[in-house]
Amino acid sequence: MGRLVSLRERRSETPGNRRTVESTSSPAARGDRYSSAESHGIEPPLTSKEASQVLRIHPKVLERMAKRGEIPALKVGKFWRYRASALDGWINSRLQLTLR
Repeated sequence: MGRLVSLRERRSETPGNRRTVESTSSPAARGDRYSSAESHGIEPPLTSKEASQVLRIHPKVLERMAKRGEIPALKVGKFWRYRASALDGWINSRLQLTLR
């Protein structure tokens, strides 16, 4: 009977039909571009697409809000970047305004 493999493990076939199991639980093993930043406590910035998915709004609406200063954002070159923690704080502050 075969060994169950978790979602964070990937099977790869080797020559001779031997199976090996590769663990991909660490960010470095998965090849994440922010793996070293995460290990040092630096929060990777979100793109407009990623942040808009979190907020469930269109990326262009998010960029317009950032341009007007309505939402915490940083412009890097021609691209907007967002911190997840800043967006969370922004959402909480907006909730506090509506609860008063």
